[in-house]
Amino acid sequence: MTRYEHTQTGYVLICGLFVAAFAFAFARFFQTSPQREIFLVVSILFLITIVAFYKLTITIDDEILCASFGVGLVRKKVALAEIAACEPI
Repeated sequence: MTRYEHTQTGYVLICGLFVAAFAFAFARFFQTSPQREIFLVVSILFLITIVAFYKLTITIDDEILCASFGVGLVRKKVALAEIAACEPI
C-alpha cells in the first residue's frame, strides 16, 4: 500500500533542452562541414535526456522509499529502516 506519492515535473529542463535540441537540429542545415551530423546526434541526446529526467517521483510505501526520474530508468530504492533521520526543507 502506498502511503505517499509526489511527482514534480521539470518544466525548465523540458523547455530548455527542447529549445537546445531544436536549435542544434536547425543549425545542422546551415553547416557545410562533414561533421555536421554531430548536431543531429546532440539533438537526439537532448531528447533522450528529456525522456529520462522530465519528472521526479517520490513514493513511500510500508517498507520502501523510492525516487525515480522520468520513465523510471534512473531509480533509487531505500528501505525505511535504513533512514536514520529526516527533516523538512
